[in-house]
This record gives sequence, C-alpha cells and structure tokens, in this order.
Amino acid sequence: MTSNQEPPTLGEFGGHEIYPMPVFATLAVADVAATTAWYERALGFSTVFRAPEVDGQPALVHLRRRKYQDLLLTPAPPGKWAAAPSSLTLSFNADGDVDSIAERARAIEPSGQSSITGPFNTPWNTRDVRVTDPAGHVLVFTGRNPDVDSASLARMQALLDAGRVIEKN
Repeated sequence: MTSNQEPPTLGEFGGHEIYPMPVFATLAVADVAATTAWYERALGFSTVFRAPEVDGQPALVHLRRRKYQDLLLTPAPPGKWAAAPSSLTLSFNADGDVDSIAERARAIEPSGQSSITGPFNTPWNTRDVRVTDPAGHVLVFTGRNPDVDSASLARMQALLDAGRVIEKN
C-alpha cells in the first residue's frame, strides 16, 4: 500500500528542511565548486550540504532551489568530464518564476557550456526556459502559460479526450 503523504521532516540543517528526498539528480562535473557557484548565482539554488574536499574539490555538494528540487554535484572521473553528459533533461516546476529565472540566468557571465533558451510557450500550454549548466547538463524550468489562447486550449482538450477514448478500447 502506498501513501500520498509528504515524507517526514527529519529536522533542519543550515536553514534547510531535511526530508527523505523522493527524487533527485546526481550530476558529475569537472569543477564542483565553480559549478555550485554558477547554480547559486544563475538559478537561485542554495547549498544544503557541502562534503569535505577530496583531491582539491568537494566530494559532494547538495543543492536545492525549492522543496523537491534537489541536485547533488559530484566530481566527474578524471578524463571523463569533457564527454557529453546524458541526454536526460531535468524539468522543475517554476510556476510564476519562469521569466525571472531566465532574467537571472542571463545576468550571469556564461561559463563553460552554459546557455539559456527562452522563455517560450509550448504547444502543451506551458511557459518554459531551457538552461544548460557549465558542464552541459540541461534543465527546464516550466510553469503555466499565462497567455493561453482558447483555440490552443481547445486543441489540447481534444487531444486529451482522444487519448481517453484510446485507453478505453
């Protein structure tokens, strides 16, 4: 039997709520400290925990932007950092913040492979900004499209209704 309850709070550490994280991503990067600083300045993440250094850089940095928006940065194995990261794209809810995230990220000097695309409105009625971090990892911050037109909404409703019919057959 599964529960729809929030994970229990295990207290607080450094001003951050500690809870069993239902999902998080671990990103391997060449320079953990510099990439951490970029996430903090460009996207508003904050450091929950920073492990002691090994070979001149933190062994792990736990970052959080909002509850359940956790990233763990770890050192990439030597010689592997130049390889392209996974094609996986991480998506985070940023309802109401999409434009301000894009503005904040654009105000930071580009670093490594970092880039910002958007904000843009999608056919599925969201407003997204696509951000690539200095190591090449892609994140999408998404929210409701505040300017949905009725024709677009009707097309989306028709697609959803058609999917329901297929499921029933």
